Amino acid sequence: MYNGLNKKIKPEMKSFFHTAIFLFLGSLFLQSCTKVSEPFYTVNEVIVDTNVRTVLLEDYTGHTCVNCAPAAKSANALQELYKGQVFVIGVHAGSFAKPDLVHYVPYLTADYTCATGNEWYSSSGFNIDQNPKGMVNRRAYNGKISFVPSEWGGAIEAALKLPKVAVMSLNNSYEPGSKMLTTQVQTKFLSAYGSAVNLCVCIVEDSIYGGQENKVAGDSIPIIKNFRFMHILRGSVNGTFGEVVSADPVVNTLASKSYNFDFSTKNWVPGHCSIIAFIMDAGTKEVLHVIKRPVVVQ
Repeated sequence: MYNGLNKKIKPEMKSFFHTAIFLFLGSLFLQSCTKVSEPFYTVNEVIVDTNVRTVLLEDYTGHTCVNCAPAAKSANALQELYKGQVFVIGVHAGSFAKPDLVHYVPYLTADYTCATGNEWYSSSGFNIDQNPKGMVNRRAYNGKISFVPSEWGGAIEAALKLPKVAVMSLNNSYEPGSKMLTTQVQTKFLSAYGSAVNLCVCIVEDSIYGGQENKVAGDSIPIIKNFRFMHILRGSVNGTFGEVVSADPVVNTLASKSYNFDFSTKNWVPGHCSIIAFIMDAGTKEVLHVIKRPVVVQ
């Protein structure tokens, strides 16, 4: 397990943060309940975000991993630093994510794993061989697809500099009576892409409280009994690696998909859930763009 997690944010990231905060405050009155914070316009019913590429940060974690609490905090800090550009999925998988019925009972008895996360964790191409570990757009950084938290910031900076391949829109409609969610995802390609592209649509849940083992320099608390878990992966609504939305996209290719999900079959809190949708190379699994919208319960 990796111990070097208490890294200070780089000076250049701090500078970016100050600029981002300035822009964020200036855009508060322009934001809707879907928290769109980028300049946008509409083309063929697709919201086009004109300036930035978005990035998926996958944090592979577990509640019996003593270094995973600070890693989760690092992931949250990066998501806040690059607000609207970086989206985190907390993937509970591997031996450190299994329920522990012996130590610190009952704080570690929960099971936050899911079939999708287990399959991602076990994918040989991702090389998730420890916790905490993460991937940024499932793209190689310093010669590795997955890496420790101290490298997440640099990988994010590199990924954000890449040209945008596509833009996406995502709309959720939730019916409280039936507890049915309808999610519509549209993808518009800004350039040709030389291979098939998959769309993966996932559900994540925030604000789940439970036990988390802990080992931080200068911190004597062996277990955090009321740790707030964020963006926990609950599963995919269209398969572990999604489905093909375009076999050979060219400029202005438009792909539309709609999905239904029945929350009555789960004990999740719909108002704490969001949909994260991302497109990826069907072969390499590299993520090309990602979007997130909350499930709004009225």
